[in-house]
Amino acid sequence: MKRIAIQGELGSFHDITAHEYFQGEQIELICCATFEEVFENIKRDPTIIGICAIENTIAGSLLHNYELLRESGTTVVGEHKLHIEHSICCLPSDDW
Repeated sequence: MKRIAIQGELGSFHDITAHEYFQGEQIELICCATFEEVFENIKRDPTIIGICAIENTIAGSLLHNYELLRESGTTVVGEHKLHIEHSICCLPSDDW
C-alpha cells in the first residue's frame, strides 16, 4: 500500500488528487497541516510519496512550494491536473 502525504484533510483537493492519480490502488493518506510537514514526512521516510500543489489558476505558481521542493532534494515524478470549481451557496433567507 502506498503512503501519501498531502496538505489538508480528507475531502481536500489534495485528497481528491491522490485518489485520482492512484486510481485503483490502495493508498494510505497522511494528512498534514502545512506543505512543510509534507516534505518533513518525505524526508523522514523515503517510502512516503508527497503530493503538493505547485501551481493554480488563481494564484499562479506557488513559489514557496517550489522552494520547499528545491530545498528537499526530492524529484517530481508525476503531474496531475485537477479542475476546481467553487460555488457560493446560501439559504434563501440570507441577505446577499
